[in-house]
Amino acid sequence: MAKSKSKTPAAHRIIGIRHALKALKTAGLVEKDSMFPMQAVGDVTAEVLGIAEHWYWIGAKRGALEIIEAFLDGKFEIRIDKKGKREVIARTKKVLWEKRLTVTVGNGKHVVPKREYALTLDDLGFA
Repeated sequence: MAKSKSKTPAAHRIIGIRHALKALKTAGLVEKDSMFPMQAVGDVTAEVLGIAEHWYWIGAKRGALEIIEAFLDGKFEIRIDKKGKREVIARTKKVLWEKRLTVTVGNGKHVVPKREYALTLDDLGFA
């Protein structure tokens, strides 16, 4: 009987890892020179953290701009109480805005559909 020349499970695992790394590299999620799974994990982790930090900054900026706009529109007022302390008077329960987001992940651009965002008085630290 002739012996079968099928690959061992370890050889299949290596081929599978190479295919997975190639797909991640093609998508721009992993550096082209990454050759090992742990390098790929590091690359993807760095990508996710970078995107999270970028969008955190954008969200913080957008929220600050919306709150400034709410002050200018008279939704909030700053007064001085009898003891000379400043107090903020809210004439609204929340600040709302709508925004569509374009997000880049690896080589691809994705759109988060337009949706409503809100900062409530609880979010802003009012009791």
